Amino acid sequence: MKLTVSFGLTALLLVLNGCKNDDVETIEPDKPSQAFNGKPEERFCGKWKTEDGVCAYNLESSGSYKLETLVRVQGQKPMLAKSTGLWGLADAKMQFKDQAGNVATYSFDLNPNKLILTSLGSLKSKTIMDRVK
Repeated sequence: MKLTVSFGLTALLLVLNGCKNDDVETIEPDKPSQAFNGKPEERFCGKWKTEDGVCAYNLESSGSYKLETLVRVQGQKPMLAKSTGLWGLADAKMQFKDQAGNVATYSFDLNPNKLILTSLGSLKSKTIMDRVK
């Protein structure tokens, strides 16, 4: 597989697709980026990691986030990708805005130690994360 997308777009695709860990995947954008109007909420702040350990978010009270994820490349060792941006809640949805200005919106389910993000649109993927202590 030939990887020719820029890092910013790659990071957004990871956020949009919820850090899915499939071997082969085709990603087609649903529509142009939307406006970011999310506000951080303290109950979401902290470190979160996917159950398989592939993806880790740090949601800061300032409204910034850091994302680290392992990206599988066929025939090679996984590579570590990092991204930063803004996060917040708007209209009962969670939004992430990457460095390039792209916005991804998710529905969510939160209990004190588990956060489930479900992408909107046709991709419909779930990212299940545990709070890291």
